[in-house]
Amino acid sequence: MTTDPQLLARIEALRIPLDDPSSPIDWKDWYHFVLLDRHSGVRSLVNVTLAGRPGQGEIQVTFIVNMNSQSIVPELDAPLATFGTAFSQEWKPELVRRFPLHLQGKGMSLDIDGNNFAVEIRDDRAQLYVRFQAQAEATALLVTEDSPFGSGFIGWGLVPGLRVAGELSVCGQSFNLNSDWFCYHDRNFGRFRWGEDIGWEWFVAFAKCEDGRELTFVLDLRTNRNHSEGGLSYIFVYLNKELRKVFLGSSLRINWDWSPEPVLPTRLPGIMASLFSHRSLRMPQSLVVEAADEQDRLLMEVEFDGKAELVVPDNQERQYSFIEEVTGPIKVSLSLDGEMLSATGLIYAEYVQ
Repeated sequence: MTTDPQLLARIEALRIPLDDPSSPIDWKDWYHFVLLDRHSGVRSLVNVTLAGRPGQGEIQVTFIVNMNSQSIVPELDAPLATFGTAFSQEWKPELVRRFPLHLQGKGMSLDIDGNNFAVEIRDDRAQLYVRFQAQAEATALLVTEDSPFGSGFIGWGLVPGLRVAGELSVCGQSFNLNSDWFCYHDRNFGRFRWGEDIGWEWFVAFAKCEDGRELTFVLDLRTNRNHSEGGLSYIFVYLNKELRKVFLGSSLRINWDWSPEPVLPTRLPGIMASLFSHRSLRMPQSLVVEAADEQDRLLMEVEFDGKAELVVPDNQERQYSFIEEVTGPIKVSLSLDGEMLSATGLIYAEYVQ
């Protein structure tokens, strides 16, 4: 299918002012990719963030891979191993170009030019590497540009389906990124501060029916920190990369189930793992999503087998937000336009507090 070039340009446009030396340093602009392979079970998250302003800000990178533990660490007593790295560097003005978008720094590069994406992340010490090129295929959405969030606002746009080609390497084991892989991309931007009374619940899930048809589901719900209050929730439903349905608000039930006892999760970045080394917590262990309106119904069941926590510090005060990154296999039953579809696949989710 064709993508709207003007809409895509608006989604991908860098929002932080690059030529204003007085620009507020609570600005954030991030580019988020998720890679899922149903055959091998490998899942990966890549995130590149600009925070602050040129000369007084950072370029931040997060790169996580979940994969079968036996292929890398046979002695590991867990079905899924989590490998990750998170690093940052000073945002020097020459490292960022607005159009076409180009971010270049130590161990990372990101280019977006129209419908074309190129990403490369390398951490030799962690033995993690990814390089891919991609083209948008799914219906793009600019959901919001100025929703109230914390002390400021947040914007969100997404392209839940890119055709990808490249390579992923973990501890010397390489995977060919090709048309068998699902690639999701979204964009967040805005002004707010980590550690405020903010949170969200989000996921992208990709599943295939027995006849080969592909289903993609994207959840978004912005909340306060303890998730006792929230805005409008919605799930976008894609069939073969075309938006076919949106479940909204009261039609949705999002039921997280938590580990019975507190655990000490894999935590990034390393300096935060040290700072919060004694912080154990209950982590999501399963999820049931139910949605129904007068026309359609959805049931999604998830068992999380990969878990990690990102600790995100504010750049002005000593305060933090905690992003629980979880992934696992899914089973889906969807009644859409009078047809019942059953599918299996993978999910990548975040619970932020």
